[in-house]
Amino acid sequence: MSYASFDNATGESNVTNEADFQKTAQIIVASIQKILQNVSSMQRMVNQFGTAQDSPELKQQLHQIRSYTQQLISDTTNQLKDLVNCKERHLKIQRDRLVDEFSAALNAFQAVQRKTVDLEKNAVRQARQASGAGLALHKPPSSHHSSMGSSYNNTANSGSSMFEDNFITGSRGQTQQQLQEEIDLQALEDQEQTIRELEENIVSVNEIYKKLGALVYEQSHQVDSIEASVEQTSVFVSEGVQQLKQASHYQNKARKKKFILALIAAAILAIIILIILLHR
Repeated sequence: MSYASFDNATGESNVTNEADFQKTAQIIVASIQKILQNVSSMQRMVNQFGTAQDSPELKQQLHQIRSYTQQLISDTTNQLKDLVNCKERHLKIQRDRLVDEFSAALNAFQAVQRKTVDLEKNAVRQARQASGAGLALHKPPSSHHSSMGSSYNNTANSGSSMFEDNFITGSRGQTQQQLQEEIDLQALEDQEQTIRELEENIVSVNEIYKKLGALVYEQSHQVDSIEASVEQTSVFVSEGVQQLKQASHYQNKARKKKFILALIAAAILAIIILIILLHR
């Protein structure tokens, strides 16, 4: 395959011949398979949300796989861009097949991301509702404990001591409750941050999909235009050759006519000269 089989006028592509094309295509195929494997793993993890297997470690692992897959998608997109400049028809067919397979992998990745967003939003909504109900049920225990202290008038010292113990216990309970509420609030904020990151990733992948499709369409249109021009030029050349053949045929016929006329004129001239010589 010659270098003329690839258009690299911008100098941005590292693919300049068919060997480079096939090497890059193999890398892309392996990346697509890895993306699909990651999507399958992510789907299994997402299905464990809200079950006994759900845990912070599970979500951390999911985040790592998702980040790795996102980077793999970005790298694969750049590699596909290196293939859009090919001119040969069989390479264009191979490139378009890779684009279709990559697009299917992107759709699968987007589907599991959207499902994760829905589950995370639902979990945040339920957690906020539970948190609000919990705050409404908790009341300061001081009035209840003070009434208990006043009911034991016969043993003042014992009642006072009991009140102090209950008050300290209640204060500790309130402190623990506040700490737990802060922990829960931080967990909600982390979940909301995860949701924002997922939504940004979804938008990013959509942009990759659109740009790649537009780029492949543009290159295909340019190559088809070039091929059409070449085919049209070939038709013009064929017509020109045919016209030249016809012109050569007409020219040969004209030469034959001129030759015949010259022979006739020579014969007539010879006859006239012969007649003149006989009359002398």
